[in-house]
Amino acid sequence: MGLATLLTVSLLGSSLSDGQGEAVSQRPEAERKVFQSLVVDTSAMSPPLRVRHGSLDPEKVREIVSGHRAALRSCYADAVLSNPSTAGTCRLRIVVDRGGAVGLASMQGSSLHSLSMERCLLQLARTWRFPPPADGRAVAIEYPLVFRTEESGQSSGVPDAGQ
Repeated sequence: MGLATLLTVSLLGSSLSDGQGEAVSQRPEAERKVFQSLVVDTSAMSPPLRVRHGSLDPEKVREIVSGHRAALRSCYADAVLSNPSTAGTCRLRIVVDRGGAVGLASMQGSSLHSLSMERCLLQLARTWRFPPPADGRAVAIEYPLVFRTEESGQSSGVPDAGQ
């Protein structure tokens, strides 16, 4: 990833972050309400996170993905502004090289019906850094993400801890 791409992803993640307050408060009222109702569940409880072909602690993987929740939410917010009914799940396949960088990110299934959101998620995942795998081999991770709005009432079977 080039510096410009990293900067763009960083700015996208911070521009909509409701943790900062300012960026969200400067958006039109309708967009603020939409953004505040978005739920991005990164807890990966059900269906479970899968780590294959290598040694990487699943709890550390969960911690890193959850640490990027604001940027994931930014991808979701852009999709919802284009199509308010956007919601669903996806399973990211991430291959972490022996140094901890993401060498490959792909979609292993999605009910989002938003190509632009899926592209955003993949671009974001390619910027993540993980600890080097304990066994020195590349690790393949399949990570489920749930995207929904609070008022949709959709039950994902996953606790709301990922908001």
